[in-house]
Parts: sequence; C-alpha cells; structure tokens
Amino acid sequence: MARRLSGTVIINGTDDETWGSNEKVHRSHTVTMVLSENQPAVALDIPHVRWGGECRVEVGLTARVVGTGEVQIEGNAKLFEGTSENTDDLEDEKVVTFTVPKGGRPAHHGVNLRNTESGGGDHAEISFSFTNSIDE
Repeated sequence: MARRLSGTVIINGTDDETWGSNEKVHRSHTVTMVLSENQPAVALDIPHVRWGGECRVEVGLTARVVGTGEVQIEGNAKLFEGTSENTDDLEDEKVVTFTVPKGGRPAHHGVNLRNTESGGGDHAEISFSFTNSIDE
C-alpha cells in the first residue's frame, strides 16, 4: 500500500559576526511525496540554504517504507562557513535518522549544527516535522 509522506523542514541559521550585527536566516520547505513498499529509498528535494555571504546548510535525506508501513528517514545535515556561500569548508555534520509512524501522527526531529573553530560561533538549527498516511 502506498504511503504519503508530508511535512516541513525548517532551517534557522546565524552568521556570528565579530564586528557588526549577526546575520540570520529562516527558511521553511514543504515536503510531499508518495512512497510504495517495494521501491528503494527516495531522495527528498531540500534546497541548500545560504546566508551572510559565507554560510551554507545542506540537508541530504532519503525516505523509504519499512516494516508495517513506517517511513524511515536517513541522511545528514552539514554546516559550511568560509569566505563565500560556496565554500567547501565543512564546520559541522550530523547524521539524521528517525522513523515516521503510520497513522498520521506527526514525528518531530531536530538537529543543531555549530562552528566550534576559534572565532566561530556560526550555527544552524534544523527541525523536521513529518506525517505518514495512506495515499488514497
């Protein structure tokens, strides 16, 4: 039976500035996709978030139906900070894995990313909220 995964990914970021005020970003991205029990994991299309001229968050997740209809979410979240928003300077990375139960009850998960280098302070908070229901 096909499952409908729906929800929201919210990314809040702060570019911590030594001089001047901190630069902040708030982005919300809606996810809706249909998954079937016999298909492999499917990538969620979550756009990269860039801000402050030097920070970027990338979230790479997949979803697949497991067990008796639960949806398994797996992947990672990365915070980059450097001399531009296109930097390859990875400051923090966290594994993301959680299960969205069937029946429409929301599953919530959060990830905090932080630049802990000397002079760092940049950070991002990512929250996931998904439901899993029968696709009719």
